[in-house]
Amino acid sequence: MKKYNKKQGLKYYRKKQYRKAISFLEKALRERKGDPEVYLFLGYSSLFTDDMEGARRYFKGGLLAHEENAELMKGLAFVYLKDERIEDAISLWGEVLEKNPRDRKVKRAIQHLRNAEGVELFAEKSIPRDFLSTGPPFYVKLQPYLIALGVLCGVIIIGTIFYTTPLYKKALERFYPEIVRLNEVQFPTGISLTTEESEALYSFSEKEIAASFSRIKRYIYKNRVNSALIELNKIMLSNASPGVKERFEILYKFTQAPDPLSIDYNPRFYEIMKEPAAFQGVYILWTGKIANLKKGKETAEFDLLVSYENQDTIEGIAHVLIGGTFYIENKQNVEVFGSYNGYERETGKMNIHGILLRDLGI
Repeated sequence: MKKYNKKQGLKYYRKKQYRKAISFLEKALRERKGDPEVYLFLGYSSLFTDDMEGARRYFKGGLLAHEENAELMKGLAFVYLKDERIEDAISLWGEVLEKNPRDRKVKRAIQHLRNAEGVELFAEKSIPRDFLSTGPPFYVKLQPYLIALGVLCGVIIIGTIFYTTPLYKKALERFYPEIVRLNEVQFPTGISLTTEESEALYSFSEKEIAASFSRIKRYIYKNRVNSALIELNKIMLSNASPGVKERFEILYKFTQAPDPLSIDYNPRFYEIMKEPAAFQGVYILWTGKIANLKKGKETAEFDLLVSYENQDTIEGIAHVLIGGTFYIENKQNVEVFGSYNGYERETGKMNIHGILLRDLGI
C-alpha cells in the first residue's frame, strides 16, 4: 500500500493531472517521510498549480532530510527567483554547480539572469521548465510502454498457442466451416499447368497461374467477390491446363452475393463491354431510368438506361429480369443490384439478373 500512493501520484503527474498527483503524493509523504522524490514531485506539482507557498514548503522539507539533493535545491532556487530573492537563488545555484559543474539548466539560468534587462520582468516571465528537470522519473515514463509490450507479448503467446494447436481448427470448423472447406482446396501438383491452346483469350505463365490461385482465395477470405470472379473467369478462359481449371472451378462455389453496400468493386458499363467474358457473373450496383417495362405476377423485366441524366447521356442499356412484385413504371429512376449475365450482340444490351431494386422516384 505504501508504494501504491507514490506510484499513483507519479502516474497522475505524468498525465499532468497535478491536483490528483498532489493528493496521492501527500499520502505517500505521510507514509515515507524520508523519500526525496516524493518531496520533489510535490514541489513540481505545486508549481504547476500556481501554489508557490506549497512548492516552497515541499522543497524546503525535502532539503531538511536531504540537504545535498541538487534537484530540490534547484526547485527552491526557482521559488526564490519568483520571490525576487535573487541572491538566495544564485547562492543555491552555486551550490548545485559545485556538485555538478556541467549542469546546463543552472548555467543557462545564471546566463539569462545576467542578460536580463530587469530582474522583476525576468522573474515574472520565468517558467519551471526553463530551470528545472520537471519530467517524470524515467521508470514512470517507461511504464506505459512496458505495459503495452507485456500485453503484446501476451497476445502473441496466446495467439501462437491458439493457432498452432487443434483449438484453431476446431474454432474454424464450428464458426467458419466455409473457410475450413476453402482451406482444403489446394493447388494441384504433379501435372502440367499450361497448354498450347491457341484459342485462349488470356495467356499466363505457370508462376502467374499459381500466384492467381492464392490471390483468389485471399479475395474470397476478404469477401472481395467481384475481384475473385474476374480473376477466376480469366483463368477459365486462359491457357491453363484442364486439370488446373478443374481445381479453379471449385472456387466458384465459395463466391456468394455480397452486401450491395460493401461491394468491393462496382464495374462501369463500358468496362464490362471491353471484356464481357471476364465479367461473367460479376455483381453490379447501377442507377438509371426504366424503359420498356413488362410486369408479370412474380417477375418484372425492363430496360435500364444506365446512368441516365438527360435526353442525350446514358452509359448503355441493360435488360433486367428480377423476381418479385414491384410498384414501378416507365421513366422511373431506380437502383438495381444484380449480376451480369452476358449481352445481346444484335442490340448491345447487357443481361442483368436482378437481386434487389430500390425506387429513386421519377
